[in-house]
Amino acid sequence: MKNLLCRVLLVVYLFPAVGFAQAPATRIKRVENGLLPAVLIKNDPAWSLAERMKFYKVPGLSVAVIENFKVVWARAYGVKDLETKEPVTTKTLFQAGSISKSVNAMVVMKKVEEGKISLDENINDKLTTWKLPDNEFTAKKKVTLRNLLSHTAGTTVHGFPGYAVTEKVPSLADILNGTNGANTRPVRVDLEPGTRFRYSGGGTTISQLAIMDIEKKPYPEIARETVLAPLKMNNSTYSQPLPEDWRKKAATGYRGDGSEVSGKIHVYPEMAAAGLWTTPTDLAKFGIEMQLSIAGRSNKVLKKETAELMTTSFMEDVGLGFFLEKHGKATYFGHGGADEGFRAELLVNRDKGYGVAVMVNSDNGQILREVMRAVAQEYGWAEFLPTPYEIVSLDASKLEAAAGRFQVNPDRVLTIKVGVNPLDLANQRPPGPTAPLLANNLTKLIVEPTGDPTFDLFPISETTFVRRETNVKYELVRNAAGAVDAIRLITPGGSNEIKRISADVLVPAELLLAGKVPAALEGYRKIKREQPNNASVSEDRLNNLGYGLMRQQKLAEAIEIFKLNVEFYPNAWNVYDSLGEAYMNKGEKELSIANYKKSLELNPGNEGGAQMLKKLLGN
Repeated sequence: MKNLLCRVLLVVYLFPAVGFAQAPATRIKRVENGLLPAVLIKNDPAWSLAERMKFYKVPGLSVAVIENFKVVWARAYGVKDLETKEPVTTKTLFQAGSISKSVNAMVVMKKVEEGKISLDENINDKLTTWKLPDNEFTAKKKVTLRNLLSHTAGTTVHGFPGYAVTEKVPSLADILNGTNGANTRPVRVDLEPGTRFRYSGGGTTISQLAIMDIEKKPYPEIARETVLAPLKMNNSTYSQPLPEDWRKKAATGYRGDGSEVSGKIHVYPEMAAAGLWTTPTDLAKFGIEMQLSIAGRSNKVLKKETAELMTTSFMEDVGLGFFLEKHGKATYFGHGGADEGFRAELLVNRDKGYGVAVMVNSDNGQILREVMRAVAQEYGWAEFLPTPYEIVSLDASKLEAAAGRFQVNPDRVLTIKVGVNPLDLANQRPPGPTAPLLANNLTKLIVEPTGDPTFDLFPISETTFVRRETNVKYELVRNAAGAVDAIRLITPGGSNEIKRISADVLVPAELLLAGKVPAALEGYRKIKREQPNNASVSEDRLNNLGYGLMRQQKLAEAIEIFKLNVEFYPNAWNVYDSLGEAYMNKGEKELSIANYKKSLELNPGNEGGAQMLKKLLGN
């Protein structure tokens, strides 16, 4: 009997209970092969994780799944570095981007519970090493911690690009003042506090400094003592730059085209806003603790009332450190993150014990929600997934009236064509899963947006169409004669109509593509005169347009766009830096030197520009 018992125990040890072992493996497999787009179409097959990673050029991905207030499984895929081929593990560190703000909110709210700071007092009363300048916008109402955590402080600076590992990192005060090497503008108040939501990483950075001034300690130490250690987030740190022993565990960041981030990673002294290094498993621990605190089942960091407050809408579905998502009667909370070369998502149900954390070392974060929807499908998340649409078959003759050009904004046009046979959807989905749809020979509309990949519209009625990639309906608007003279774009937030334009009316971007550079430049000048704040002529947009032309080896066109940006924004240091780079690539050394000098005159802390100038001067 003793020998028999030993043999039984040996079998159990070598082969765990079949039901327990096989069920998670089966569920994991279904998630791995169940990635879903934003808009579901009935009988449309899902994607596999492997094919989507390949499609998006994502080197590595890590995920942790939460069920019943526990991490039920975590998996890692791909490589942390394309050069070394070292595989991603569940302990590989990724940059969390703006999810850092959620963890920071827990840190800050703990200090509120300890009575060291109030949610509604003037933040300047707690700042000692720097003060937020008062102005006409703060005359009636001062900026408070509640404002900073809910993005209602009226503060500027949306986000931060970080600093290359070779660059000198400015102090927090310099970043807030936009001086001495800071690569973002000063953080100031230009809206009355409490009047509207506007995302501001600059505001979160003020909260970081306030806590440091209160505690008289480095922020990474405060965060570790307050949140990371109590929650056993042992693979998480706010240390910037990342210490060498931690760096060995960290992934390398990659751009959307698959190229490596310069220096492999960026440094974020704006730690509370963007500086957390972590893993999906550690983020899941954080999310679970919030869930348990709300349920009154744990208070490792916060009280139930505090956790409830943080996940209650303050303004526009924004809590304190979290964004809220309503899906029917179900409420979810979490945050997304985007650092240079990294993307991340954390989302959990507010009242039930499930959720997911996903991280990638790529700028292509579209895959994160696809994974999230696969988890939601497998684990039956309440009301999370949309109802699949039933596609109808329409005769091409009914669609011909919709063919043409429709203007979305001053520099974007949708060119619509009728497709009798569905277009090869390689730009949106790998060919394999689309085979059933191709076999159906459905007629649909094919859309060519200015400067962007083609996408397909599928009919759900004679007048309404959907696309897979985003939750937008396209509704044909016919005039009294029955002709389609506009298309109504319907989103969850509202709708707007885009009007038909003739084939000979080209927007500036189209003129550029046609090689008509002078006409394109004049088109942008016209937009700037008539709509000076239009996004089409913003500094960032024109700069990105110029770099896009450079990547296409269209240096002459890129230089003209950068020169136009200098014309529009003569006091912006970055436009001269970009123009200097373009001239350098074209071999026009003197012009490159002149523009780098101007950039440094406007921003002496532009370390990258200083290095390029030194190289050009032969020093």
